[in-house]
Amino acid sequence: MREAGFTLIELLVGLFLFGLMAAAGTALLAGSVQASSQAQALVGTSGDLARLRALLIADAGQAAPRPWRDNEGRPHPAFSSNDGTLFTLVRRGWANPGNAARASLQRVVWVIDGDALVRRSAAMVDGTDAAQASVLARGVTAARLRVLTAQGWQDGWSGEAGQLPRAIELTLDGPQIGHVRQIVPVGPGA
Repeated sequence: MREAGFTLIELLVGLFLFGLMAAAGTALLAGSVQASSQAQALVGTSGDLARLRALLIADAGQAAPRPWRDNEGRPHPAFSSNDGTLFTLVRRGWANPGNAARASLQRVVWVIDGDALVRRSAAMVDGTDAAQASVLARGVTAARLRVLTAQGWQDGWSGEAGQLPRAIELTLDGPQIGHVRQIVPVGPGA
């Protein structure tokens, strides 16, 4: 009489097949974890670029033709570019929810600091350094700013103290962000 059960060869074949399925499942799981982390990185970069664009539109769209003075009293134009910074401007519309004793104008500076695009703002339009900093993009390998004037696109701005360019073009390159080119009008009604 034959007893019910499996032979040694049948058990080995079953274990081998189970091992193959487990290895395939592990590889599939590892691939999905890697794809998930890459997707999260892309979503983060996309969110950073959306924030960058929103701030660029807000700063340029609220630009005010008001010159400012540094902490030594030297006058500077309302908008300047390619002077060690990407650009500096005075903008309107600075929210004041705490009703602090300050103007609704704000001076902002966009600058490349190492490999990061940084937006700095000053507490006062005149006489203070732009100290509050927000990193808008990391891994920037190249940045370029051009301005649109009545004469066309130019690499720098040398307008009069109370004048603004018509538009700005900000181009950034980097391994995480790729090639990004933003063109936005400057000032209300631009």
